Amino acid sequence: MADAGTPPSTPPPAPPPPKKGMSTGAKVAIGCGIALIVAIVVVIIAVAAGGMFVSKKASEFAGGLEAQQKSSETIQELEREHSFAVPQDGVVDGDRAERFFEVTDDAWERMEDWIEEMGERGQRIESRGGQAGLGDAMAGLQGFGRSRVALAEALDDNDMPVSEYLWTGMALARAYEALDQPGRQGDIPPENLEIAAENRRRLAEITEGDGDSNSRAVVLAIAWTLASAEGVMHSIPGIDTLMR
Repeated sequence: MADAGTPPSTPPPAPPPPKKGMSTGAKVAIGCGIALIVAIVVVIIAVAAGGMFVSKKASEFAGGLEAQQKSSETIQELEREHSFAVPQDGVVDGDRAERFFEVTDDAWERMEDWIEEMGERGQRIESRGGQAGLGDAMAGLQGFGRSRVALAEALDDNDMPVSEYLWTGMALARAYEALDQPGRQGDIPPENLEIAAENRRRLAEITEGDGDSNSRAVVLAIAWTLASAEGVMHSIPGIDTLMR
């Protein structure tokens, strides 16, 4: 029994709840939210507007039908000529990582102006209470189409199929995310963690959009749409695991 003159001991404060890390899938969604929600909204606007104007101008404002067709052919050709198989050990080697960064930087350089313009346009639309016009729709469609062309060209310049690009990006993003969360490192190859640590700044620019339109996360999101549109997504084993 405690002495009557001794104040009862105060239990130690409960530790703060662990900080919940953002999933890799959520980080990709940031990129999608930056680049694609604008495109989706303006497509709806364009469809609603209908009319011969939108129909006749479709090729121009989608970045050119010929350019889009060439991009599709490029993506398919890269998959055939540089067939990608996910490494059984899940390791991203240094050469593959560097090509991933080169593709991202090349594509970003070609689409950055459009992304910046879309960010400014989005702010203006928001200031108008969310009211977008046909001009916004056309600008969004044109820029989105050009960004797909830009990425296809960057992939081609570096001999990297979009399946390899996506898998590498997701694997590195997952390793980057786990750098400060030791409990999540158990199933991540040490080599991937090492590359992520060496490229922390570059991966931060790609995975941490934070709602900022000036983010290379857009490139990864555009790659996702390309892979989906070209039927490549199913050929990337383990992509669902990397999204967790």
